[in-house]
Amino acid sequence: MDPKRRALSDFYREEFLRYIEYFKASGVLTDDSQDAMQQTCRKLMADLDQVCGQDNFPAVAETLLQKFDVLTRLSELDPRQGH
Repeated sequence: MDPKRRALSDFYREEFLRYIEYFKASGVLTDDSQDAMQQTCRKLMADLDQVCGQDNFPAVAETLLQKFDVLTRLSELDPRQGH
């Protein structure tokens, strides 16, 4: 994998995991929804290296992360730069 794709994959993996942890900690994920979410996230993380190389992936991932942020306002709580 080329370094640019690896960096992109690593960035989105970190961001997705950060939101998933927030959802767990805040109780958004119940026991029922957590199993389905964890299965989906495992699939996403397993396929992320391959998927991030698709032309439209950055736009799709950015949209998803923005929607997560609307729900959580995590970028306001986190001192890191938002998306």
